[in-house]
Amino acid sequence: MSTITKIKDFYAEKLNNYEYAYFTTEFLALVKATTAEKLHVAQNVVDHYETDANQLVDCTQKSRISDETAKIADIDKQTDDLIIYIFDSIRSNKKSPLAARKTAATELYNALKPYVGCYRLAQRQEVQAVRGMLTDLAKEKLAAHVATLGMEDMVEALTESVNEYAALLTQREEGKADNNVVNTKQLRASLVEQYDYISTMAFVYSVAEPSEELTNFVQKTNILIDSVNQAYNLRTGNKGKKEDPTVTDPSNPDEEPVKPEITKFYPKENANPDKPLEFPRNKTAVLEGKGLKLVDSPEGKKAQLVLINYVDQRMPHEDSAILLNTDEKIEFTMMYDAAEGQYNFQIETYPNGTEEVVIIKYPETITLI
Repeated sequence: MSTITKIKDFYAEKLNNYEYAYFTTEFLALVKATTAEKLHVAQNVVDHYETDANQLVDCTQKSRISDETAKIADIDKQTDDLIIYIFDSIRSNKKSPLAARKTAATELYNALKPYVGCYRLAQRQEVQAVRGMLTDLAKEKLAAHVATLGMEDMVEALTESVNEYAALLTQREEGKADNNVVNTKQLRASLVEQYDYISTMAFVYSVAEPSEELTNFVQKTNILIDSVNQAYNLRTGNKGKKEDPTVTDPSNPDEEPVKPEITKFYPKENANPDKPLEFPRNKTAVLEGKGLKLVDSPEGKKAQLVLINYVDQRMPHEDSAILLNTDEKIEFTMMYDAAEGQYNFQIETYPNGTEEVVIIKYPETITLI
C-alpha cells in the first residue's frame, strides 16, 4: 500500500496582505511551471488567478496602513480623560468649604448634567456632544464659573482635543474613499477559492493519475506553505511545524472531529433588534457555536478574540475582557477603544495542544457603535 502525500492545510486568513501577496506570487510560479494542462485545470483558471494575484501585489505596494485609526484611538482616550477630569473636578468643588467655589461648581454641574457620560457615546456623537458642552461653557455665566474654579486650561485642552478628534474622523473617511478602489478582502477571498480549486485538482489527479509533474507540484506547494508559515511564525513569535500530511488507508478511520464554528454572535446589552450585528463598545457580547474555547498554546502563545478593520489591522481583546469561556459559549466585553465602523471578527485558539493556530471566523461583518 503506497502512502499518499496531501497538500497541507493552509490558513491564508492569518497572513497580512504582504505575506499573502508573496504566497500568491510563488504559487502562481509553481502553477505556470507545471502548466494548466498537467494540473488538469483550464488555462482561463490560471489566467484569472494571475490577474487577481497581480492586482493584490499592486495593492500591497501602496500604503494601506490606517494611521488615522491609531491616532483616533489615542485622541478618543485623551478626550475621554479630559471630560472625566472636568466632571470630577466639578463634583469635588461642589463640596468645597469656600462658598464661591461651591456655588460655581453646583451651577456648572447642573448646566452640564446632560453631558455626563458623553465620553461613552459613539465617536461622532461624542464629538457633537462635546462641542455642545463647550458652547455652553463659553456662555458668560458658565465661563465665569470656570474661571472661579481655575479650569480654563482644561476647557482649552478639551477644545483642542475635540477639534483634532473631528479632523481625524473626517480624514479617515476621506482615506476610506481613496483606499476602497480595490476591495482587498474580496480579492483575497477570490484568490483563496481559486487556490483551493487548483490545489484540489492537482492533489486529486496526483492520486488518480500520478505523474512526476504532479508529485513535484504537491511537494513544492507544501514547501511553499512551510516557508510562508515560518515567516508568519517569526513575525508573531509563534513556533512549530507539521510534517506533510499523509493518508495510509486505515481500516478503522477515526471519528470525524467536530469542526469549530461560530453559529450565533449578538450583543447581550443594548441590542438593537433592527440591527442585530451592531455592537455597543464596552458592553457584553456573546458567541455561541462549537469548539470555541480559548486555549493558549503550550509555549504560551495567547488565544485571542480579534477585530480586523478594513485595512486588515488586527485588534485583539485583552484577557480581562473574557467573562465566560467554554466550547459552546464565550461572553466578553466588546473593545471600548476601537473606532466605530465595520469589522471582521475571528477567534484564534490552540485547542490541539500544538503551536498551530486554529482560526474560527464569523462569516458576517459586524458594526461597532
